[in-house]
Amino acid sequence: MVDWGFRVENSIANKYAKSLYDVSVSIGIEKGIADQLKILKDFILSMANYEKNLKKYSLISQYGEVFISQIKDELKLSKEVGNFLTLLLKNKRLPLIVEMCDAYFSLVSAVKGRKVFFITHATDFLSSDKKHLTDALHKIFGGKIEYVSRRDPSLIGGIKIQFRSKILDYSVKSKLTRLQSAIRGSSYEN
Repeated sequence: MVDWGFRVENSIANKYAKSLYDVSVSIGIEKGIADQLKILKDFILSMANYEKNLKKYSLISQYGEVFISQIKDELKLSKEVGNFLTLLLKNKRLPLIVEMCDAYFSLVSAVKGRKVFFITHATDFLSSDKKHLTDALHKIFGGKIEYVSRRDPSLIGGIKIQFRSKILDYSVKSKLTRLQSAIRGSSYEN
């Protein structure tokens, strides 16, 4: 799970919600997921004895699979939310769905209206690098620039910048991948 540095309580429900949030941000659909989770939460809360039923669905996976299939179809949930529900069922965490929805809403509201950039870097991010990046982003986007960063050595070198659904990938890893594709695509013979 990516640690974007948001202050989220350290409960199981919050960890799952944060994972879903990370996925939704990476593909730029955090608002759509929030809308679907609102519908899902309302549906769950409207069920008679929902807590008891969710526990039963978690413990007896056959019932849980049927339940998830039905609500995915009935509520027309996206693949991402459907996969998330399947993961919850597999891990016997379905009874926490209402709490997870609330945690997801908290994450979305934490970044609403802010220019938050998600920075992934291959090596340590020096304070001079941070200042240079903040200045560059300010010149392009204006206003107050906020960002959260994490280190990912698999990038080999360079940086990835994500803002909403846009990703600028200046990593060595992506350059090597593009080079490999170009070589394979040409008439290059071994």
